[in-house]
Amino acid sequence: MTIDGYFLGIDIGGTKMLAALVDAQGRVLIKDQQPTLAAEGEHEVIRRLIHMIESLLSTVPNLNAHSILSLGIATAGILDMKTGTIVLSTNLGWRNVALGPILERKFGIPVRLINDASAAALGEWIVGAGKGTEDCLYVTVSTGIGGGVISGGHMLLGASNNAAEIGHISIDRKGPICKCGNRGCVEMYASGNSIARLAAEDILAGKLGTTPLADMAGHDTKRVTAKLVAEAASIGDPYSIALLKEAGEALGTAMVTIIHLFNPEIIIFGGSVSLSGDVLFEPMWSTIQKLGIEDMVKDVKMTRSSLGVEAGAVGAALLWKYENQAVTI
Repeated sequence: MTIDGYFLGIDIGGTKMLAALVDAQGRVLIKDQQPTLAAEGEHEVIRRLIHMIESLLSTVPNLNAHSILSLGIATAGILDMKTGTIVLSTNLGWRNVALGPILERKFGIPVRLINDASAAALGEWIVGAGKGTEDCLYVTVSTGIGGGVISGGHMLLGASNNAAEIGHISIDRKGPICKCGNRGCVEMYASGNSIARLAAEDILAGKLGTTPLADMAGHDTKRVTAKLVAEAASIGDPYSIALLKEAGEALGTAMVTIIHLFNPEIIIFGGSVSLSGDVLFEPMWSTIQKLGIEDMVKDVKMTRSSLGVEAGAVGAALLWKYENQAVTI
């Protein structure tokens, strides 16, 4: 099937909205980013979202909504893909928001919703680091931990389109209680929020003393972030290196389960915490080799996202193309 036209994808996060205009080959022609400002409420966010789309279209000569074959929306939360409704998004503070129909009425083009991690997996598989594979996993390690699965050349979404909640794989049945209600979820050890929380707790308890991380944070727990921990580790802070090592080992333990379940060719890592580098990934890989079935883990390729922050928007843009079987690998 030959497709001529353009696709628009928007990744709506808790802090920013990223829009990308994509051609039939998956190339990003133009993009725009705006703060989400979710605290202003759904009506204001949607108003600014519409304005962002209109502004983006107006920057390209002879381009209007009729030139766009579809609009894909990627966001975290529980989604009803059939009706285009965001059932629940804790990031946005939304419940039962029929975003798809709202945008379809406004622009007169098909609108599809997809989980942000699944969208990133789709984007990486079609035009990114997973191109040419049939069994590909995408794992985002950021504020939280999520994932997307391509198996046998098909995207796996599950019965309610909520498959691959990798962050809620339990690695310790006696571990801390997660917001999902389970205990010992990997997200409690290796997400950006949890890395920052663990470091802040130790600063508050006086365990860090005059270590570089504590000094960089000014001994203020509110200034502690996973990025700051990674920066401290990069200059040799023993505490930060040890904390990221523990996060890497936790992530590796969860990855063993994923590898045993899906037997992937490649696992692609995205998200801000994945930028921590080898201090996170070396202990992760060592743990995978130690705990995994040798014949299943030895040939798995692991790499970082090639689309970066654009992965979710690109995948959302190409969702219509994928659903209409216009994707070849």
